[in-house]
Amino acid sequence: MSEADRLKKLFKKEAPATKETKRKETQLAEAPEEVDVDTISKIVNRMKDKYVKEGIMKRDGPSPEKATKLRDMIDYGPSVKVNEGSARELVLFESPLVRFFGKFYMKLQSPIQSMSNLIYKYFGRKIETDLQAAEMNYSVEQYLTMALSATIILWLAVLALLFILIIATQLDMLLALLALVIVPFLCFGVAMIIPSSTANKLAAEIDRELPFALRHMSIEIRAGVGIFKTMESIASADYGALSNGFRNVLLNIEKGMPTEDALDMWGERTKSDGLRRMISHLVRAMRTGGNLSDIMITIAEDVAFERRMRIADFAEKLNLMSLFLMMTSIVLPVLITILTVIGSSPSIKQYLSTFTMFNVQFLMLVYFLICPALLFLFIYFIKSSDPG
Repeated sequence: MSEADRLKKLFKKEAPATKETKRKETQLAEAPEEVDVDTISKIVNRMKDKYVKEGIMKRDGPSPEKATKLRDMIDYGPSVKVNEGSARELVLFESPLVRFFGKFYMKLQSPIQSMSNLIYKYFGRKIETDLQAAEMNYSVEQYLTMALSATIILWLAVLALLFILIIATQLDMLLALLALVIVPFLCFGVAMIIPSSTANKLAAEIDRELPFALRHMSIEIRAGVGIFKTMESIASADYGALSNGFRNVLLNIEKGMPTEDALDMWGERTKSDGLRRMISHLVRAMRTGGNLSDIMITIAEDVAFERRMRIADFAEKLNLMSLFLMMTSIVLPVLITILTVIGSSPSIKQYLSTFTMFNVQFLMLVYFLICPALLFLFIYFIKSSDPG
């Protein structure tokens, strides 16, 4: 057999193998398209999370547009995002009082819903912000429903009481109408102040613990501990609302939110200026680098100084508050009593008809309704303004 024949025979034998090889090469070329990209992404994200927790690397935050989408898609939990439940779901809460308000709403659903929608139109955004800052797990609709239900119930109780007083003591109808107008406004006003007051109280508690926590963080960062481990240390320490806030941040990070976005979310809902400043510097240092330890010490000194100034201002306000307390609890009742005695004189009634409004019924209204309400508001204002 010649060399040419041998090569032809060899070519014929290897030709099928060559076609099979080409087929396999084509399959291999198409194989990457069939790889499960989601599985690979999950593996990579788990490795990134591990390195972030160990402080080896920092997590890169997404663009503002992606961050906004994340906030819309991810459920951050009740302490980060206000509950979006409807008023009907109040009957499912554990608190007996909340369930009672829910049942009351079911009976008067139409008028309460109409008033709630009207109030939400003008004050909904502010109430939502206060609920977020106060970490109250109610939607705006649910909170307005409870506030309106409490107001209506109190108004009905006052109406029944005034009806009894009118029959028993011949109470002046003008005074009764005045009481029916004042009481619901006071009740609803207090209900609207509660979220803001609670948020301010949490902010004051955070400001009280913030200088110590910042020095704690500064020491750990200077010792070479990573940011994530430092936040874990603060969360496990006893810093009150500040530790709770860091625990919520760590929980959001474990759910997949970038560290910078979790901190920014916390800063958006708090009313503590010192905490906002700390978060701003922390996020900036994580993104661009910087001497974070010295920054923490500087912020701690600024927060401590501002706290001392607020305490000094509150001490000055107490002088004016003490004057108001004396006027409300002593001067006003005594003055009304004197005017009532003068108005009860027949000779005064004959010449000065203005004093006829100062009678026994008005005196009872002042002693049992107006003065207690003013004293309650005074005490509430002191408690809410206390920076301590």
